[in-house]
Amino acid sequence: MTLIPQTNPPPTPLALLHGESGERMDALETLAGQCGFRTRRSNDPLPQNGEALLILVAGPDPAETLDRWQVARARCPRLLGLVAGQTLDAPRVACAYRKGILDVLLDEDGTDAWRERLEYALLLAEHEQRLQGLRLNIAQQEGAPVAISPAMARVIRQIEQVAPTPLPVLLNGETGTGKGVLARHIHARSLRASGPFLAVNCGAIAPSLLESELFGHEKGAFTGAHARRIGLLEAADGGTLFLDEINSAPIELQVRLLRFIQEKRFMRVGNTQDIEVDVRLICASNQPLQPLVDTRQFREDLFYRINVFPIDVPPLRQRREDIPPLAAQILIRHAQLLDKTVNACGPGVLDTLRRHDWPGNVRELENAILRALVIASSERIELRDLPPEILHPTRRVEARTAPWRGDASLAEVEHHWIRHTLEQCGGNRTQAARRLGIDPSTLWRKLRERPPV
Repeated sequence: MTLIPQTNPPPTPLALLHGESGERMDALETLAGQCGFRTRRSNDPLPQNGEALLILVAGPDPAETLDRWQVARARCPRLLGLVAGQTLDAPRVACAYRKGILDVLLDEDGTDAWRERLEYALLLAEHEQRLQGLRLNIAQQEGAPVAISPAMARVIRQIEQVAPTPLPVLLNGETGTGKGVLARHIHARSLRASGPFLAVNCGAIAPSLLESELFGHEKGAFTGAHARRIGLLEAADGGTLFLDEINSAPIELQVRLLRFIQEKRFMRVGNTQDIEVDVRLICASNQPLQPLVDTRQFREDLFYRINVFPIDVPPLRQRREDIPPLAAQILIRHAQLLDKTVNACGPGVLDTLRRHDWPGNVRELENAILRALVIASSERIELRDLPPEILHPTRRVEARTAPWRGDASLAEVEHHWIRHTLEQCGGNRTQAARRLGIDPSTLWRKLRERPPV
């Protein structure tokens, strides 16, 4: 079992002993203390003081003991349980395991076997305490970047330097590297932390709508503008606006952004009155901007305005030390959302995750953990639960025939190729239009057309 380390040691787990008093109870209490548990005897089998382990000493009627265990487990789902007795027949033992008992301690097993099982129970109890601490840490620092690797630690140092200043920041990095998390972290560490933090993906909104989204519009400014709309720049006054995939912004919008950066003022669409706001811009690009400047797809003057403090965000394959804590965060967060009891990784899982190159970066890692969580049939993720492409990275997908018929028309081929290019660009229609060599408006028109039959 792969355990998740924690810097501060948790308190010693507490074991509750309940059942028939006598030599068996005395021996178990002594052994539990020797193994590292704090111990407490009680006539009530229900945990009351955060007990991690319930040791039930069975009396003449084992069924009654198992019923008490079910009541205790219903009250505390993460409680570990051991049943001790002189003899238990096979059906009783099987019943105990079905009811969630960790193990059964029989007199004939001997002290050494009891000690071994108590030590294992302690290992699980301490692991659960570490997980509880990590859950609390995640709740307190939701969205905080993980930076154990030197590459990511360098990024955090740069953020700490620039966050308190009013300078614009440009985050450069592949898709899925966590640029949005870093943008929010910059805002949280800035003097504007109490102000709003708003974000927009320039590549996910139609060019005709992006201008209105950013600058707002007046009633009647265009067809469908039935009321005044406040844009994101105005709504983010006193705070931060994060422009993701700025490389996808159309040229017309780049002109308006340049004016805003220079003058800190703008006009709503359909209005001629300037609006002055105090907004810090954080931009992100999933491809180098300089080649786009060279090919005149991105304005040079805007590039120099937003490239004041560039930060290069490393891909996940260059920060492999961050993979285990990232996986732990993802596992714990989504296990709670999915109501799963998975809380650990089996042998070889983390090593396999570290070896993978993660072309989709943190987003791909999150998807892999989510899939494994859904498939996992025990309280830990095993190698068999990981996606095939993670387990067999050298396996190549067999060549496939074209997705259109051999006698397909030109319209059919065009439709399939547009959809394929759009998928390759992650749904970014502006990038897809550039790759296809057509205008974004042309792409929008073709996507609205009914697919050929």
